[in-house]
Amino acid sequence: MKFPVLLLGLWLVPTAAIAESGELRELLERERHEQKMPGLRAAVIFPDGSMVLEAVGVADKKKAIPLDNDIGMPGGSTGKTFVAAVTMLLVEDGVLDLDEPVSKWLGDTGWYHELPNADDIRVRHLLEHSSGLPDYPGTAGFMSRMVWRAIRQGSAYFTPEELIGFSFGKRARHAAGQGYRYSDIGYLVLGQVIEAATDRTYYELLANKVLEPLGLEDIRPQDQSVLPDIATGYSGGGSVLKKDGRMKFDPRSEWTGGGLVMTPAGLARFHRALADGALLKPESFAAMLDAGWRDTEDPDFYYGYGLFVARDRSSWGHGGLWSGYRTHVAHLPHSGLTIAVQTNRDGRVDLIGLVGRIARLVHAVPE
Repeated sequence: MKFPVLLLGLWLVPTAAIAESGELRELLERERHEQKMPGLRAAVIFPDGSMVLEAVGVADKKKAIPLDNDIGMPGGSTGKTFVAAVTMLLVEDGVLDLDEPVSKWLGDTGWYHELPNADDIRVRHLLEHSSGLPDYPGTAGFMSRMVWRAIRQGSAYFTPEELIGFSFGKRARHAAGQGYRYSDIGYLVLGQVIEAATDRTYYELLANKVLEPLGLEDIRPQDQSVLPDIATGYSGGGSVLKKDGRMKFDPRSEWTGGGLVMTPAGLARFHRALADGALLKPESFAAMLDAGWRDTEDPDFYYGYGLFVARDRSSWGHGGLWSGYRTHVAHLPHSGLTIAVQTNRDGRVDLIGLVGRIARLVHAVPE
């Protein structure tokens, strides 16, 4: 996981200059063609809070519907940062403690003690992917079970408990709190903790504590098997949406592993709210950045609480993948830029590099 290198010592151009120059649109159009994306869009928030939006390409290839900045796309694992924020708000409220054992909340469920490391996992371990729990996409049986359900039922829906269950009987990947291994199962367990501690649904808490206070009307739950008002996603050149609007992997299944439909504007505004202290107390957000373990795939980054953070603190953010869609967001503290991008195709697309190229463009466009 990499983020754009910050351009230090250069001035930022006014928002109007970027919007009027057309160079951001030209950059996106060039990237779209080079990376064979049906559609591509971006949101850039400047230090003064002003924002520039741009979208190119199509939301649906067959219908030739232009992509705009309002239609939704599943944001994949970028939703984990929202889960982490809700968790930290509950810590501020005294409802959760980062060092309390997860068994306090889930020990009586009947399934919790089947997890590897069950007796040793703390809330903070789930936030920072240090629990040692497996990641269900990599477990034996998940893919075959998903394909079987998709064929038999038209769309494969799994409850959180079913997805967590793919870790039962498996060896821990490391001792709890003694390493980093990314785990969607860990964030599904965290969702269970949140609901057990509050007796409310995660999506209800998210709306009441985050989305409504910040006015993020363009971010919504993936709580329906057919997601309304979304761009058509593409995987391997084909649409991921069936004629009835369903997907092979039911989007409800993602839940607290991500579980949100969004726009780049909404995602960027959420991350700007984190950076500006509009959501969390300073010490809570500092903990999100300070905690965590080195990313085993890239030693220049570590995973805090729901955030990938550059070792030199030049950037922090998150990426997201859902079948047919890719999303990435980064905040660059020294320049004050927040940049979010989305495309309606999956596979090997370089959104991380694109964020860096957008940052360089913002520094280079003449007034």
